[in-house]
Amino acid sequence: MLRRALLALLLATGAVVFLGHQAAYAECSEVYNPETGEFELDCSDDGADPVGGDPDTGGSSTCTNAGSEIPCTGPNGSAWSSAHGCYVGAVWDPGGEGDQPPPGETKKDGGWHICYFPPPGSSWEPVWIENGTVTIDPVVLANRAIVSMNLDPITIGIVPESGANRVGLVGLPVWMWVDNQTANTWGPITRSASEGPVSVTATATVSSVIWNMGDGTKVNCTGPGTPYADNYGKQESPTCGHRYAMMSTDQPDGAYQVTATSHWVVAWSGAGQSGIIELDLTTNPLPIRVGEGQVLTQ
Repeated sequence: MLRRALLALLLATGAVVFLGHQAAYAECSEVYNPETGEFELDCSDDGADPVGGDPDTGGSSTCTNAGSEIPCTGPNGSAWSSAHGCYVGAVWDPGGEGDQPPPGETKKDGGWHICYFPPPGSSWEPVWIENGTVTIDPVVLANRAIVSMNLDPITIGIVPESGANRVGLVGLPVWMWVDNQTANTWGPITRSASEGPVSVTATATVSSVIWNMGDGTKVNCTGPGTPYADNYGKQESPTCGHRYAMMSTDQPDGAYQVTATSHWVVAWSGAGQSGIIELDLTTNPLPIRVGEGQVLTQ
């Protein structure tokens, strides 16, 4: 589910590949609006699950124009094209003889599309685009590369362990770590994406993990943590730890619900540009029960 939601989020940046007079849009289709008499883009997500948390963390939905960040998606589902300096949208068809191709071109060679200029002008004009021309911003390809990484939340390693017969003690050290590290859960992982002559390479690495301990405390660990071993006894974790001050008996199901959110930083470069995309992936809650010593000895 997380992968499908991540895919829906990243593709929503509006990648567009023009293949002919009728354009093919990633996740979009042209729909005729009888009220306006125009073709409009339908970029609905078909009910894809939303990604948990803030979808704008990391700027995966921003492109660059003249050194300033702008949205990658413009009016009516159009997509930013740095090559044209505008948001390239649906096929422009004013009817009659108004959509004739420029000199030396035929309707088999390409088509007119609406070209929306970014603010402050916010005006538009038709632009001729030849068949096979790729109008795509490198950040869109960076997002495609991220989708191909199949990034996952971490696997939680924690002591006290989770389980119906497992109970930690108030005041004793809690150890947290990333269990069974893989490239997909911790990085680094590198993937590339291309469209026509444009190619982008992206490398993703987890920079930190925020542990929500379920008792109102969040612990920010910059590394994967240290796995617990029996010979450590009652020592504190040297890298990522916590102590519960109260029992969990008043919590839902009598347990603290622990989650871990890994913060991914993706560095990408290509087509003479580079950038950083950041995103968060959160685990499902893991119940941890905490009691007091005298209760356990009854």
